[in-house]
Amino acid sequence: MRKILLILVASLAILVAPAAGQAATKVTYKSTGEQQVLTLLNQIRQQNGLSNLAFSAPLRNAARAHSADMLQRKFFDHDSPTETWDARIARYLKAPLTGENIAWGSGSMGSPASIVSQWMHSPPHRAIILTPGLHRVGLGLASGTFNGTPGAVLATADFAA
Repeated sequence: MRKILLILVASLAILVAPAAGQAATKVTYKSTGEQQVLTLLNQIRQQNGLSNLAFSAPLRNAARAHSADMLQRKFFDHDSPTETWDARIARYLKAPLTGENIAWGSGSMGSPASIVSQWMHSPPHRAIILTPGLHRVGLGLASGTFNGTPGAVLATADFAA
């Protein structure tokens, strides 16, 4: 099993590396924005009689990795071209219940308030935020050029019981 995992990790590193002569997409993480999203999510949960989400470093690492991967490989989906979202989260944290929300935008549409608003106006994303059994969250807000849009923010929220 260990060899399989090492081969998978090495394969992923090769897939993410830019082709010769091609510049890598610069990724900047927005830690202040991540904290603002957490604050907004907890306000919403409190308004709905739910406990606050606790910050999780392993989930943040999973979320940041996914946001950066989407930015660098130019895709927007829960599943990467090589891995499902739940398998990715499981590499960082084992939990009986997990969930994920993603969003992207630029300018005011990439702000923490807009990202949370997008999620709350989408029934499946809203359901994840308001799931009582989810108690931990990690947020990854990555900024760079996406689909030709400079300053785009790709956001991933990974939740776990």
